[in-house]
Amino acid sequence: MKRNTVPQQTRIFRAITIFSSGMGAAMLALWALDMAGMTLSSYREAATFGAIVLGLASLAGAGTAHAYFAGGDDTSQSYEALLNVDSVTGLLSRKGLAESLEDYVSKGGGPSRMNRFFLISLDFDSLRDFNETYGLETGDSLLRVFGDRLRRVVGETGLAARTSGGEFVIVLGANHDDRELRAATEALLGVLSLPVRVGNASHSVFWNAGVAEIHKNRPPMERILRHANLARTTSRATGRGTWSIYHPEMSQVAAYRHWIEAELSGALQREELMLHYQPKVDAVTGAIVGYEALLRWNHHQNGSIPPSEFIPIAEQCGLIQQIGDFVLRRVCEDLEQLPDHIVVSANVSPAQFNRDDFVSNLGRLINGTEMRPGRLEIEVTETLLIRNHSEIRRLLGRLRDLGIKLAIDDFGTGYSNLSTLSELRFNTLKIDKSFVDRLTEKDPAASTMVASIVGMARSMNAMVVAEGVETEEQATLLRAAGCTVMQGYLFGKPQPLSSVKRQNHDGKPFLVHTSPPVRQTDVLAAAS
Repeated sequence: MKRNTVPQQTRIFRAITIFSSGMGAAMLALWALDMAGMTLSSYREAATFGAIVLGLASLAGAGTAHAYFAGGDDTSQSYEALLNVDSVTGLLSRKGLAESLEDYVSKGGGPSRMNRFFLISLDFDSLRDFNETYGLETGDSLLRVFGDRLRRVVGETGLAARTSGGEFVIVLGANHDDRELRAATEALLGVLSLPVRVGNASHSVFWNAGVAEIHKNRPPMERILRHANLARTTSRATGRGTWSIYHPEMSQVAAYRHWIEAELSGALQREELMLHYQPKVDAVTGAIVGYEALLRWNHHQNGSIPPSEFIPIAEQCGLIQQIGDFVLRRVCEDLEQLPDHIVVSANVSPAQFNRDDFVSNLGRLINGTEMRPGRLEIEVTETLLIRNHSEIRRLLGRLRDLGIKLAIDDFGTGYSNLSTLSELRFNTLKIDKSFVDRLTEKDPAASTMVASIVGMARSMNAMVVAEGVETEEQATLLRAAGCTVMQGYLFGKPQPLSSVKRQNHDGKPFLVHTSPPVRQTDVLAAAS
């Protein structure tokens, strides 16, 4: 990029102006000192003298001001140009995108003269994790890699910008055929999702995208960007690497999210939050060996609200810590009402886990009950492991010292490797439901992944739990792979403590529910 400088001619002019203004001010001072020694004999002379001094002072001040601001237009243009470009990637900044958008659309997107225009918002939501683990310099290197990838794909056919953090924005034109938009968006996600190298390791990266059409009335860019971001948030809820197109209903969803945030703060006080327990069974004997505690919210007016809707909002607005404390306290209380061999696992949010007093508070909670610490298992997501490794290892070590068991939830979907796992010494690896689903689709990759996880767990003397088991075929394949514990609708839905206490805990095989059949809608509604 060409560096903008103040022209040499302007610099010389400013120097002359400053010199002349300084000489004028000096002569004014000398003249005033000389006149001060004079005796002013009349009011007219005094008034004349004051007017002359005031006039000369005004001229000197004007000259100095002109010298200060001379060339300011050139300098301002230089600063404006810098503000229009993102300093890390060299792409357009948010401001630069806003200024370029109108011109791009009015000219039809270039020589090809497109009929429609779309703003695509792309988000690399793991940037914070990489920054915390590897440092800001490495994070900036990643951003530059992504910027170069986008620049190569978009070229001169569209606009590419980095608007904040790991958020990038592309503006592209398309004709009436929506297949062009689909192909372009999937190409962007494909090139951005290629693995990146950090040090000697290669890491998978995951992106989501939201698309908003720029209509002919050309609303303000901020509104278009807001719509694209709403679409991106919707796509993230369906999984990584997905994208959605904005439609007005998404604004209603955003309003619903705000309502949840407002209502959630009073849910604890109204005692609307409760725990349901889903059984885990021995893969060979079928006996119940434990439960997973799942949070439920029964709103006083709107009834049941799924965890998939309110947990992410609780994490964003900071309420997850209060809710997490409630869950752990209730689990410890409920464990005292269950047989001594039963182990209950509870999910812990990264925001809750990273709190300085998390381990000490949990220790006080356990000491306040008669429960054996080994009956409580803390589940953490695999993505938590890429944060500050030494700090995570220290915290997990403190939990082990308390006698609490540790599990990795949704294993196989994150960044961890065998070296990391062996150092952190987990008790349980939970196979993500997505791999279990693919087993019956005859997906060789899923079978290989399950076998690898089982072998990895055995090498660390850890237990393997397969979650989301819904059919006998899945259970049979998991047994053949060496899975030791299973959990899912095949063995029981989440139930309140009152129902759990009536279940069979004497070591006999658990009754498999085969009638009525599990409906897909029920499975989706219970997903957490």
